[in-house]
Amino acid sequence: MALPKNILTRSYLLYIAIVVFSLAIVYKIFDISVLERDKWEEKKETLILDMKTIKAPRGNIYAGNDKRHALAISVPRYKVYMDMTVAKEETFNKYIDSLCDGLSLLFPDKTKHEWKSNLIKQRSRNNQFYLIRNKVRYEELEQLKELPLLRLGQYRGGVIIMKENKRVKPYGLLAERTLGYVIHNNNDSIRVGLEGYFDSYLSGRDGKQLMKRVVGGDWKPVSTEYDVEPVNGYDLYTSIDIGIQDVAESALKKQLIDQKAKIGCVIVMEVETGYIKAIANLQRDSLDRCFETFNMAIGRRSEPGSTIKLASLITAIEHGKINPDDIVNANGSYRFYSKTLKDSHEEGYGKISVHRAFEVSSNVIAKIINDNYRNNPQEYIDGLKKLGIHEKTGFSITGEPNPIVKNANDSTFSGTTIPWMSIGYEIELTPLQLLTFYNGIANNGKVMKPQIVTEIRNNNLLIEKFEPVVLRDKICSENTIKIAKSMMEGVVENGTARNVRARGFSIAGKTGTAQIIENGTYQKKYQASFCGYFPADKPKYSCVVVIQGPTKNIYGSIVSGGVFKEIADKVYASSLDINQKIKNDSLLANNSQPYSKSGSKQETELALNFFKVNYTQSDAQYVGTEATKDNIVFYKREIEKNKVPNVLGMGLKDALYLLEQKGIKVEAKGIGRVVSQSLQPGTVITNDTQITIALR
Repeated sequence: MALPKNILTRSYLLYIAIVVFSLAIVYKIFDISVLERDKWEEKKETLILDMKTIKAPRGNIYAGNDKRHALAISVPRYKVYMDMTVAKEETFNKYIDSLCDGLSLLFPDKTKHEWKSNLIKQRSRNNQFYLIRNKVRYEELEQLKELPLLRLGQYRGGVIIMKENKRVKPYGLLAERTLGYVIHNNNDSIRVGLEGYFDSYLSGRDGKQLMKRVVGGDWKPVSTEYDVEPVNGYDLYTSIDIGIQDVAESALKKQLIDQKAKIGCVIVMEVETGYIKAIANLQRDSLDRCFETFNMAIGRRSEPGSTIKLASLITAIEHGKINPDDIVNANGSYRFYSKTLKDSHEEGYGKISVHRAFEVSSNVIAKIINDNYRNNPQEYIDGLKKLGIHEKTGFSITGEPNPIVKNANDSTFSGTTIPWMSIGYEIELTPLQLLTFYNGIANNGKVMKPQIVTEIRNNNLLIEKFEPVVLRDKICSENTIKIAKSMMEGVVENGTARNVRARGFSIAGKTGTAQIIENGTYQKKYQASFCGYFPADKPKYSCVVVIQGPTKNIYGSIVSGGVFKEIADKVYASSLDINQKIKNDSLLANNSQPYSKSGSKQETELALNFFKVNYTQSDAQYVGTEATKDNIVFYKREIEKNKVPNVLGMGLKDALYLLEQKGIKVEAKGIGRVVSQSLQPGTVITNDTQITIALR
C-alpha cells in the first residue's frame, strides 16, 4: 500500500534537515580542530595556567645585635611532590626499591612496601603532582634530594619542591605581645607590636610563579622566563636583652601568682640611651596560667598614685616654693573642702621634713602643693609640663595614648584637683611614660626617647640605624636633680621601700599605691607600682613595675617592689658592665696571698692545702676566689639551669666542662684563665647557643 504523498514529503524534509545538521556539526568540528586550532589551544592554556603569588619570607627580629638570639624568624618549610610521568620506565624500575628504602627510613609512618605500592599506583595513573611529604624541614629536604631517583632532579627524576615560610618564635612567649603579629583580611590588615609597626620593612616583596592546574585542583609550578623571585624582608635588631627579658618575665609571673593579681607589666630601660632592654606584659587566669593579651606597658593609661609625688616636689622646688629641709606637720589626716586624705600610717608622722615626707610617702605632700598653688593652679600644671609628662614618648609601637594632665580651665577641674593630682589621681600616664620621666632623673635631667629597635638590615647591609634621641636636654636644675635622687635613695634606705634594698649596690626609687576606678567610681581594688633605677650612684638601668588587682597585699613596696628587687639583683649579678667586682678584676689585686683561679671548689682546696694556703669555707661546687691579705676568700658561683654560667677567672678545663655540660658550643682563644666571655652570665641557653671565651 503506497504512503500518502504528504507523509513522504515530510520524511524527505526531515531526512534532509538531519543531513544538513550533521554536516554542520562535522564542519564545526573541522573548524575548531583545524582552522581555529591555535585559537582554542591558547584559550585552553589560559584556563589551566595562572600566575600565582609566592609570599616573600619575612625579615627576622633579633635580640640585641646578635643573630644567635632570634625572637621571631621565618623558617623554611617545603612541600615535596613527584611527577610520576617523568622518569623513564627503565630508570623508574631501577631505583624504585632503593628509593622506597630511603623514604621508609626518613618517614617511617609508611613501610618500604607501602611506599612502593603507592608510587607504582600513582605512576599507573600518570599522576603529575603526587605529594610525597608536606612541611618538610630543611635538613629533611637535603636528605630527600640525595635519595635514588630524586637526586636526578625535576626533569629526569620528576621531583618538585615548593617552598613555604613559617613564622617561628624560638623563645616562645618571651616578649610575645611586644613582637606582635600581622593578620591580613582581604583589603584590611591588623597590625600589632613590632611586626605591625615595621611591617613595610619586614614583609619583603612577593614573587610570581606560573602554575598549571592539575587533577584534584592543585597547582603545579611551571618554570618560565616570566617567574619573579620573592625578595626577603629586612631584619630588625632590637635592644632587648634575652637574659634581662627572661628575668623580668619570670619575676612578674611569680608575683602575679603569689599575690593573686590580675595583670602586670615590667619595663627595663638603659638610662643613658633610652633603649628598652626588657618589656613584659602578663595576665593571670583563674588557673594561675599567665599569658599576654594586651601591651599594658605601652597602651594602658592609669592613675599612677604616689609615684607622681616626685614630679610634684620637683616642680615646687624648682619654683622656689619649698626646700627638702622644710618642716611640715604630717598629722595623718588632711582635709580639702568636703574631702579628706589620710596617710596609710593613720596616726601620722608628726613634724617631719619634706624629704622625710617623701621617704614615707605621706599625703602631707598634697597639702604642701595645695598651699602653694591653690591661688594659681596653672603654675603647678605648667611646672609638670616642663618635666614632659604631658607628652607621648613617640615609642615605635602603635597604641600609645596621650597622657591626661588637666589644665586649670578644664571643665572637670575643681578645688580638690590640685591636691589629688599631686599624689597621682586625676592624672593618667602609661607605665612607659612614667618610666621615661624617672629615667630622665637618673640621667641627670636629660630625657631620652624610649626605643626598642636599634638597626634595620638587609643581610649585612645597614638600611637604617636608630641612634639615641634626646626628648628634653634638661628638665630641671642640677641642684634639684641631686635633691630628687637623694629623696629616692632615702625611700629605699629609710622609707617605704626598705624591703627593696640590695646587697652590694644601691637602688633609688618610689613606691605607688592607687585605687582603681571602674565605671566612674573608685573600687576597693588597687594598683601597686614601683619606679626607680640602679645602681643609684652610677645609674645603668631604670625600671618600672606595675601590677593591678593584687589581693594578698596592696602596697607598691611589697607587690611591685619585690619584682623590681629580683630583677635588679639578678641583672646586677650577671652584668659585666656594672658589677665592680668583676670589672675591677680583683682577682689580680696585689695581696700577700697567691693568686688562685676560680673553678671547682674541691680541686682548688686540694691545691691550696698542698701549698698550705689559708682559705674560707664554702658549700658551693664551683667558687670564685679573691686573694686578701690573710687568706683566699671563696664566693659561690651560681650555676642556674638553662642559663650561661659565669666562667670568668676559671681555667680552661673547668670552663669547658661547665659550658659543654649545658650543651653550649665553645670556642676558646688563648691560654691561662678566662678573662672574657662573649655571652653574659645568665643568658638563656637555646639549642644553638655558642660562646667564645678568651684566656690569658
